[in-house]
Amino acid sequence: MNRSELQQLIFQEIANIAPEIEPDMVDVDEDLREELDIDSMDFMILTVALGKRLGTPIPDTDHHLLNSINNLLSYLESKQQA
Repeated sequence: MNRSELQQLIFQEIANIAPEIEPDMVDVDEDLREELDIDSMDFMILTVALGKRLGTPIPDTDHHLLNSINNLLSYLESKQQA
């Protein structure tokens, strides 16, 4: 899956927890939780859903690496290449 497809997948899952968020409203370099106005539970739901869809578990210990859309994309790309 390329970066664009991964980004689409991320925004599909974001729509499940924050349907009012439009992708073009999100600064992909800013703090993900602040940009989406989500709490830690919603963030966990997002990471679990992405892990399931990609067949790549995202451990809680890696959550600090996922603080923006771009960091999340880079993380998921690295997991797919591993």
